[in-house]
Amino acid sequence: MRHVPESALVEWIERCATDAREAPSVTVSAAHHDEYLLLHGLIVRTFRYSNAYLTLVKAGMEGEAVPLARAALEHAVTLQWVFVVDGGVTRYRNTVAHDRVDHFRSLAEWLDNDELREALCQLDPIPKGKQLGKFTDMMRDLDDKKFLQMSYRILSQHVHVTHSAVTAFLTEGEEGELHILYEQEYAYRSQATYVCAIACMMARWVLARLTNDEELLIELDQLSDELQLPMNLTDNVKPPLTRRTGI
Repeated sequence: MRHVPESALVEWIERCATDAREAPSVTVSAAHHDEYLLLHGLIVRTFRYSNAYLTLVKAGMEGEAVPLARAALEHAVTLQWVFVVDGGVTRYRNTVAHDRVDHFRSLAEWLDNDELREALCQLDPIPKGKQLGKFTDMMRDLDDKKFLQMSYRILSQHVHVTHSAVTAFLTEGEEGELHILYEQEYAYRSQATYVCAIACMMARWVLARLTNDEELLIELDQLSDELQLPMNLTDNVKPPLTRRTGI
């Protein structure tokens, strides 16, 4: 596999964030209107998490940036699953509706606020039907070579309480003594940057499909080859999960 300079991946991530921020307007076909409104937030969050990852890396906080790479990957994979799996959009819509009610119910209890409790009764009825499953299951559906699963697992070392919370802040000196550290080094920054670049490519592809941007799709096809980034995970979706219409 040809080596892609990390600088090229950084440039791609920054471009995605800039284009999303500075886009003057978006044209969406009637067929994708509702989908776009539902998925826009996932797309933008993918770009913002990836860009925030770069911001922390540039500030010398590479270890603290890793959870943002993991968040970008989670949003991009969820976005792909929702868009390319049959019934995924409906499941996501149901999940959002349930999550909204659960959030305000928890908020009302947390704040002990009667007005919020009353407002719960005015929310739209919760739809019936299936919701999204566990993220790890969705990722498995799209990841036949297990690259995404392995990436997610490695990145999670800096999110959860794991052995890295110990080993990252201790180092052995020349005489065998242990030194306590405050700064932490992250040895796999280029891999984390690559994950963010993949997340941005997958999100950008969904955006291009939702807006029927044929010119962008052609450009993404070229960039995916140059940067060695997959545009989508459709080839990994097998029946009966294959979306039947609308991609």
